[in-house]
Amino acid sequence: MKEVLFDRNFQKLFWANLFSGFGQGMTMIGISWYLVTETGSAKQLGTTMFVSAALMFLLGPYFGTLIDRFPRKTILLVESAVGFVILLALALWGFYAPYGEWMLIALFIVTTLIFQVHYPTQSALVQEKFEERHYRSINSLLEIESQTASVMSGGAAGLVLGWYGLPVVLLFDALTYLLALLLISRMEYVFTLEKHVRENPGVDWLVQFAESWRYIKKKRGFLLFGVSVFMPFIAVMVGNLLSPVFVAQALHADAIIYSLHEMTYAIGAVAAGFLISGMTKRLGEIRSLVGNMLVFAAAMIIVVAFPYGWVYVALTTLFGWCNASVRLVRQNLYMVMVPKHLMGRVLSFFQSVGMMKRLALIGLCTLVIDYTGAGIGYLVLAGLLLLAAWGAYTSSRLLLPSSVQPAVTPSVKAIHRS
Repeated sequence: MKEVLFDRNFQKLFWANLFSGFGQGMTMIGISWYLVTETGSAKQLGTTMFVSAALMFLLGPYFGTLIDRFPRKTILLVESAVGFVILLALALWGFYAPYGEWMLIALFIVTTLIFQVHYPTQSALVQEKFEERHYRSINSLLEIESQTASVMSGGAAGLVLGWYGLPVVLLFDALTYLLALLLISRMEYVFTLEKHVRENPGVDWLVQFAESWRYIKKKRGFLLFGVSVFMPFIAVMVGNLLSPVFVAQALHADAIIYSLHEMTYAIGAVAAGFLISGMTKRLGEIRSLVGNMLVFAAAMIIVVAFPYGWVYVALTTLFGWCNASVRLVRQNLYMVMVPKHLMGRVLSFFQSVGMMKRLALIGLCTLVIDYTGAGIGYLVLAGLLLLAAWGAYTSSRLLLPSSVQPAVTPSVKAIHRS
């Protein structure tokens, strides 16, 4: 890990993500809280999340082909520039005129789309630029960085929103995108897939995306595995709709509890970044995956059973730990198993499948949450996590026959060679 920490290119990627993640986190917290508290209902936020998820489902395959056909550094630069311009314009507007709901909804959708592009691009860039022996360290450090940004944004959001208002939050976010743009522009980078792209010019993006489907279908158990291990992330995304409603209506708490739960979530995720590598060495990748999914489900059930602010804030630490742990193990496995020229499309494929589930869950919650309460939503997510844990374990026995043993690295590399 020390070698990675002293790598100048990694340092630039690390700090760029830290700055932009901090600002983005504050913006999403501010918009979510505003839409729930100003309207007195979850429907506006739920509808916004549903529309953004639908767009990501439609655009996800196209994003995947872009990631595999264009320099990953260029994509990150464009993403940062777009974020800076839009946020700066909205921040300046807010200093002179009130925001219309449509503006905040549009910003929520744009920020979500940036998120959809950013993480597959970042994973593809890491796989392309750095050596395989550093993947685990890099993924852990980037997870620590991401969740550190969430800790800071969760702690700052409630204070800044209360003291200065949303325009200052958006201005700060715009500046973080600008810093990310400057740092990424200074990274040394060579697009290593240029020959592959040159040999396949003008190929329709649907045809390219179909290539990733053929790859997934060829590997026994890969489809079920990929869908199952994506469930913790879906639970977190749907939880972004449930959490402000649960805090405001079930716990009868204020924005401080809401921002504190964001902090404790991130603290758990940061801890996972430091510790999950040691856990997987002792238990193996699949045992770590399944175990964390089961703990995630149990934590959600306990939150509903004991509706107290301190219980919620404390147990969201486990939400963060479990989601980050599953994501890190999943990323490490994918980077070893999936060819570089397919990485963007494979990740986007599973994101699109996950988006279908997310659409259904957000749509359901939006329709019933005002009548049933957010607690029912958490119980549904807990049940799906239990089902996903079974799916991950079952499919792993086909995909990684020896991965249920503590020593998994040889088996993963054997599959990679095949």
